[in-house]
Amino acid sequence: MGPQEALDAPRICIGSGDEPWLDGEVALEEGISVHTVQALRKLGHEARGQVRGVEKAAFGKGQLIIRDPESGVLSAGSDHRGDGMALAVVRVRNSR
Repeated sequence: MGPQEALDAPRICIGSGDEPWLDGEVALEEGISVHTVQALRKLGHEARGQVRGVEKAAFGKGQLIIRDPESGVLSAGSDHRGDGMALAVVRVRNSR
């Protein structure tokens, strides 16, 4: 995945302790199939699916920049779950 595709993908959060409903639960963001939630429950996990709205804050936010090691090209992504942007500051070396 590229940076934007990775940040846009639905997330899974395993009990962080920050929110009572997360303690010991596996929270799955909307976009992850009901089948996956049911499969986790069959395995004995306390799975909570289709987390949406303000509860999505538990999944965090991110801004991401990667550099291709061969070409040096920078690619960035910004998370739709919050405000912010990915910004690369490039230092140009003096050729002297």
